[in-house]
Amino acid sequence: MGRPPERADVPQPGGLLRTKLTVPRPRPAALPRTELIEHLSAVSAPGRLTLVVAGAGWGKSTLLASWVDRQPDAHRHAWLSVDEGDNDIVRFWSYVIAALGAHDPGSLAASARLLAAPGVTVVDEVVPALLNELSVVTEPLTLVVDDYHVLTNVEVHRSMQLLVEQQPSGLRLVIASRTTPALPLTRSRGQGRLAELTVAQLRLSASDAAELLRRETGTKRAPAEVDLLHARTEGWLAGLHLAALSLRTHAEHTVEIAAGFGGDDRFVGEYLHTEVLAQLPDDLRLFLRRSAVVDRFCPDLCDTLTGRSDSAELLARAERAHLFLVPLDTRGEWYRYHHLFADVLRQELHRAEPDVVPQLHRHAADWFADHDLPLDAVRHALTSGDTVRAAELVAEHGPVAALQGYADTALGWLQSLGEDAWTTDVRLCLAGMTVATLASRPAELVRWTDLAQTVLDRSDLEPDLEDEVRFRLALAQWSIASFAGDSVTALHHAENVERLAEGGSPVRRLGGLSAVGLSRLRAGRLQAADVALTRAGALAHELGNDLGVMTIRGAQSVIAAVGGSAHEAERLAAEADGRSQVHALAEHYDRFYVPLARGWLALERGDMEPARDLLRRALQLVRRSPLLVDTAEVLTVLAVVEHRLGDAEAGRRHLVEAQQLLERCPDPGHLLVDPRRTSLNPSPPVPPMPLSLREIDVIVLVAEGFTSQQIGARLGLSRRTVEAHLATIYRKIGVKRRGAAARYAVEQGLAPARS
Repeated sequence: MGRPPERADVPQPGGLLRTKLTVPRPRPAALPRTELIEHLSAVSAPGRLTLVVAGAGWGKSTLLASWVDRQPDAHRHAWLSVDEGDNDIVRFWSYVIAALGAHDPGSLAASARLLAAPGVTVVDEVVPALLNELSVVTEPLTLVVDDYHVLTNVEVHRSMQLLVEQQPSGLRLVIASRTTPALPLTRSRGQGRLAELTVAQLRLSASDAAELLRRETGTKRAPAEVDLLHARTEGWLAGLHLAALSLRTHAEHTVEIAAGFGGDDRFVGEYLHTEVLAQLPDDLRLFLRRSAVVDRFCPDLCDTLTGRSDSAELLARAERAHLFLVPLDTRGEWYRYHHLFADVLRQELHRAEPDVVPQLHRHAADWFADHDLPLDAVRHALTSGDTVRAAELVAEHGPVAALQGYADTALGWLQSLGEDAWTTDVRLCLAGMTVATLASRPAELVRWTDLAQTVLDRSDLEPDLEDEVRFRLALAQWSIASFAGDSVTALHHAENVERLAEGGSPVRRLGGLSAVGLSRLRAGRLQAADVALTRAGALAHELGNDLGVMTIRGAQSVIAAVGGSAHEAERLAAEADGRSQVHALAEHYDRFYVPLARGWLALERGDMEPARDLLRRALQLVRRSPLLVDTAEVLTVLAVVEHRLGDAEAGRRHLVEAQQLLERCPDPGHLLVDPRRTSLNPSPPVPPMPLSLREIDVIVLVAEGFTSQQIGARLGLSRRTVEAHLATIYRKIGVKRRGAAARYAVEQGLAPARS
């Protein structure tokens, strides 16, 4: 049997295929095309876009691969072979960043982290970050994007438009496509930043045709024969290659072949059938058409598809016969067929063996699943029509794909299965809920949660599965209520999650404690929240859940900051920050707690400019989330800081936005600073020693006649903490009793006079 591919050749981190990032290896007998390569080198330059546009078979990929191979700095030439899966915008840019960063993985760390973070917008955040990183690259870098024509996603085109419009001076961008791509070519052409190669440049000259025919047939052809074939094919590389195949096969009929050869696609398809495939031995012909069901293949995969054990030998035969086999690596393990030849092989397969096609796709799905390639596995399972197997793979791999950033792909899989599958397999509903949560899409989460509830009500599930569904439903309902700003409902669901998690796995208990802790925080029960979060943080640490540790310790750092424990707040923030350096968590929206806590501490110290910078970062992160109340909270604290710095317009704008967000919330719950109670007066009163926001909350409640115990209950503080705040307030404003403090609050406009 063929040797399975080495792990390094299959997925890279994030499920990326190394072969898509590998420059195709030119065939040893390939036409050198020296003049065209020199022309390409002359017109391509850093800061420019080079566009190579021509139909199938004109040698675009071979030309570019040969050009890269001859460059003295070939290691700084990144390659990406595009396929249909790259219409997922996150997957596309994952490959672009991986290709560009291959020479120095740390150079594009910021854009890679952003891309992996949920809620991030590729066009507005990822591409600008990448442009910034590329702008400081000291040595020129080249990106070749091959087969761009398969991209149909408008968002992918928009993102590439930005790259072209803002192309850094150190980046050479080369795109090969069968059709003119939807990019700002007119502007680039007018600015002198566009070089174009078309059929006019790619067409072989008569002397090129003569050399190709000599190389392919092993014999120098007669000038008349060359001229005739060159005229018939109009210099089309693939056509001349096909003609050479036919000349080798029918050496006694070369004149007739030359006279009857044509170069249009329809004729070539027929020609490939009659003059190439029909002349092959049955075993090789069968092998070629069955292996063509996949876009790329290795001997082990071909053995699985064909039921043979000698695929490596057959691939070697096909390569020796120049049967349009394109090597995808330097070890001769991964290949693809020339696109035109692959189309013809698939047509032949559907014509000759229509009943075998679904079975081949099922075999491909199983092989890709066994080799940790879920994107290909699911695609082939769906194509096979085996909805049961497809549902199994989607349920298992959909959440994984979403975690890697391919949420659109995962949701597309679920959509492909259809409502009949959703309503009979609750695992798909659970997968949909997970994908929607990971992708921060509340509307999708509501949809899949409702479907899961419907299936649960109608179906007789196994006890363990029913238990899992009920737990996951409660957790999803908590998320929905939290996202919507319904704090009472969220706390109710959180307590249900905690109850369902009792005695369950550590993962379940972590979910229950986290939900309860965060809901208690929103309810203003800060001490109780801290207790639950402390237990949740310990569990997350035991499980190695870095996102959980970062989120929980970040929330606790806010609680400590608000409670006046600056040292503890910074300790917790540092622990959360340390975890955020793992994977892409520094750009995850749940990290907003860290700059919020530190911004609060800076505000308490009176360090307004650092506070503004920190709170702006917190706002940038939390805006990526569906968390309405938390976003309003950050906006309000930022508004206060901006107002104190004299930027009244920014303060008013952010305060109004916060108030509008809260209007959408059924029950926002407790806020550190409530925009509905915050007033940014044109000339705010300035106490002799400015009070902190928490101290203002305390003195306002003192002026309203509340006791220390009542103030603590309202603000989620202990009585001792309230008394400590009062002692600080007395010292700052120069009073000794509550009554004097209350009068001060009224006189300074902090609280209304009591009647």
